[in-house]
Amino acid sequence: MESKGLFYDFSCSSWCKACLFLIVASCILLIPLGANGDEGKSESEMEMVFVKGGCFQMGNIFANEENNKKVPAYNKGSSLFGDGNEGEFNDEVPVHEVCVDDFYIGKYEVTIGEFEKFVNETGYVSDAEKRGGCFGKVGYKWRKRKDFNWSKVDFPQTDRHPTVCISYNDTKEFIKWLNEKLVVSEANPSGKYRLPTEAEWEYTARSGGKAEKWAGTNNESELSDYAWYDKNSDGKTHPVGQKKPNGLGIYDMSGNAWEWVEDWYEVDYYDRILKSIL
Repeated sequence: MESKGLFYDFSCSSWCKACLFLIVASCILLIPLGANGDEGKSESEMEMVFVKGGCFQMGNIFANEENNKKVPAYNKGSSLFGDGNEGEFNDEVPVHEVCVDDFYIGKYEVTIGEFEKFVNETGYVSDAEKRGGCFGKVGYKWRKRKDFNWSKVDFPQTDRHPTVCISYNDTKEFIKWLNEKLVVSEANPSGKYRLPTEAEWEYTARSGGKAEKWAGTNNESELSDYAWYDKNSDGKTHPVGQKKPNGLGIYDMSGNAWEWVEDWYEVDYYDRILKSIL
């Protein structure tokens, strides 16, 4: 997990560089596989999609051979699975094989309407509200606003917009509340939501581990069909599910809002973990 302060994003997951138009926060939640692979909802009405597990090449698969051999180094938020060869992108190399089990994952980013139900039932106060706002982009410029929080940013939001300005702690409290409402069933014997790991997130974003530069496509001319980003977003988030889904039927995996994952962030993690298993 990466924590850089109270921003819109609180994200450490891999992303596509073209979609870095607005750093925001939203949690995609995941349930371990149960007895079958059907889509379904919990009592809290979270729509889930079944993801068949498998093995894939994790990391910046579009980096050239020279970049793939470099010592990892932080590069101001680039280092993303679809970045290609523009720059160093070294904290997503070396590319390595990772295998994930079957799981369920949210069909959409968590919406304001869903988060508001949690707040209304529990009286929860987010970190942004307790700590004097959060950083975000006002238009296309970074600013910190004391009045920014999940319910108020500098553009109108509906119940279907992705939840923004939430911290890792906020997501954990939301998940705790969600699990209390979850109905244990044959399809979900564990009865637990959780955040996805970075590997699960990237495998899902790439439509099941495919060699995709953006979630759903490799064709930049089609990017606007799949993602809200700097060329079509007007510097705002948009209601979830308005663009095309990726190959697994999951929306907004590129663009719109960055998403929390479970892992912590270390710039040289890929390099160190590979050395530890050799």
